This record gives sequence, structure tokens and C-alpha cells, in this order.
Amino acid sequence: MSSGAVALCKHFERGGASSEHGRAHPFWTLPTGSNENKTEIARGILEDMLVQAVWRNVMLLHHGVAVYEIRNARGYGMRWTLDIEERKDVQTSAANGDTPIQNEEDDFHKDWVIIKTTFRGFLEPIAGMDHELPGQDASTAEESLQPQGKLRTEEKDC
Repeated sequence: MSSGAVALCKHFERGGASSEHGRAHPFWTLPTGSNENKTEIARGILEDMLVQAVWRNVMLLHHGVAVYEIRNARGYGMRWTLDIEERKDVQTSAANGDTPIQNEEDDFHKDWVIIKTTFRGFLEPIAGMDHELPGQDASTAEESLQPQGKLRTEEKDC
């Protein structure tokens, strides 16, 4: 099972949903069937989210963890951890043969390189943050932003 499928199985129960009691999540699709099918459901959600994203952000969380986050107009989203390192640009100080010196810019102006991206999980809307999300009114966007695609289901649920 992909990391996205595993995360979807764990995340689905949030927001009042229950695979055991048949309560649907207001946004996320219930991952059912084989591991391959669950991976396919998660892949479909990723593709839909990339198309529907109205908000994209790179930020630092606690302890300097860099993440990339996308959200749709209703505030649901996905997050990836970014393993980054500073690109070391070396400048020579003069033509007189002095040793090279490092740039001394603050982190904002440094040139960062993403060396690895790891899916971190699915996101629920942040209460009180709808003003941050540009685009459609949530009531008109509700139907158009549901994950789409009917995939076969077999075997047991998560």
C-alpha cells in the first residue's frame, strides 16, 4: 500500500466519519478493497487535489521542519515534508588569490535545494482560516470539489 493509502486509512475516521458505522466523511473518500485499490483511491485524490488547489505554501513547522502544503477552496488539503539543504555558493573575494568566502545572507535569501519529498498526510480545514483561501464560495464549491471517480471495491475496509 502506498504512503498515501496508509494515511487515507488513518485519516478517514476524522471529522465524524466512521468506516465501521457507515458514516461518510464530508470530503475524503472511504478507502476500501485491496491494497492496490486503496492506493488507486489515494492517487485519484492526489490528482483531484492538484487540479483543485487554490492555496499552495511552503513553510517551516516546529523544529525547522519544512513542508509543502496545498488546499482546495473548502480548506481540505495535503502536506509533504521537504528535506532541504542550502546550496553552497562560494564567491571569490578578489583576483588576488584570497580564499573564498561564504555568502552571509539570512535564511530568507539563501538558495535552498529540495533533496527529498515525503508525503506527510491529509489536512482538514483550519477553523477560522477561510479568509486565507482564495477562490470560490464554499457553498457553491461543495459539489465540484468532492473527490471524483468510482473505483471498484472488494475485500475488507481499512
